[in-house]
Amino acid sequence: MNRRKKKPKQVDYVELIQQKIAQIDWKAMVRYVKDLWWILPKLHRRVLIILVPLFLLLLVLPVPQATPGSEQNSAHSESKQRFSVNINTTGLSQQRSGEQQSLKSEAWQEYTVEKGDTLAQVFRNNDLAMSDLNALVRVEGSDRPLSRIKAGQLVRFKLAEDGKLDILQLEKSSKSVMFFRLSDGAFGRSK
Repeated sequence: MNRRKKKPKQVDYVELIQQKIAQIDWKAMVRYVKDLWWILPKLHRRVLIILVPLFLLLLVLPVPQATPGSEQNSAHSESKQRFSVNINTTGLSQQRSGEQQSLKSEAWQEYTVEKGDTLAQVFRNNDLAMSDLNALVRVEGSDRPLSRIKAGQLVRFKLAEDGKLDILQLEKSSKSVMFFRLSDGAFGRSK
């Protein structure tokens, strides 16, 4: 007896899918989806209007293929490079000790307010720009140390290399108020 196995019958999946699609009642399906759509809250419908096309777009867009070894090799080779960095390990208080003495005598200028002087007169007497005075008054604060200068009060200031006012310090009994130029050209204040 010859017992051969029967070959399984070849199934045409494309034809099978086409038959299943033809059996679907599309009008009923559309009606069902519309009914579900209107049941949803308005906010959910708006979100779905945005998210569904976005999701479909992301499915269609190609994703760039990276070679598996390229990222690891570049990161590995960068970590093996060595760089020398010069670091000044001297403390700040030790670094400026020699410079601070020269700053007191050369860079800082002092003016003692006389009776009847205003800050505008102090600026004029020392050839300082009035625009700097206006900028200082904007950041003066509620205690108004610039507007309330008195006779005998010490005004110290330092000019930058370009001749503009860099730092202004007002000595008032035991307190000191300092104004300094910021990188954007305006002034800041420290108490």
